[in-house]
Amino acid sequence: MISTEFACITIYFILLVSILLIVVTLDFKNFRIKKMGIDVYSGKGVIADSDEVVRFVNGKNKKIVIQTCQEWYDGVVDEYKNDPSDWKQQVVDDFEGIDKISTKATIAEVRKALQSVIKVEGEVAKYGECYVQHSDYLMDLFNKLFEACDLGLPYLDNVTAFGSARYNGWDVPLGVACFVFSSNDCFVKVLSEQGENLQKMIGHCNETEWTEMSY
Repeated sequence: MISTEFACITIYFILLVSILLIVVTLDFKNFRIKKMGIDVYSGKGVIADSDEVVRFVNGKNKKIVIQTCQEWYDGVVDEYKNDPSDWKQQVVDDFEGIDKISTKATIAEVRKALQSVIKVEGEVAKYGECYVQHSDYLMDLFNKLFEACDLGLPYLDNVTAFGSARYNGWDVPLGVACFVFSSNDCFVKVLSEQGENLQKMIGHCNETEWTEMSY
């Protein structure tokens, strides 16, 4: 004959299992809803990595690059003075390297200083995500450098980083800063003049396509 205590324990156990099943079912439904809410974006462009994008620095424009970097950095400092937030202070600190470039620096040293302010965070994985710190500031800096040196290059369309071949495509480099130039500025059925100039600088003008997801 089943005791009252054993019967109570059995009832409690059945109730606990029922509650767990309900919770799991709800979580699964929420998971499906979240998955159904994914937005997928496709993109294409000509990508240069940090080694390629600094190749424009040469003996003829080195002084212009140094001067432009210092003037641009002074603007960042002024921006911080007008808005002394922690975020702006971080920007000032992270770009300080380009303000300290010696006028006697070699081409390699100037290129290295530019690369020092390009920083990628995140991790590369099956579902990894990466991003470039201060990407908007980097895009503004390099566009001003290209313009000051009169290179005839297209404007940068984006500075980003990719963390997953599964999400972003197999053609994009992973875990590195990608300086993206718009395909429309580089191609007119054949290479445009700007595209040819970019090809001379970075050694290629290969168009890349990728996808991005937002939840």
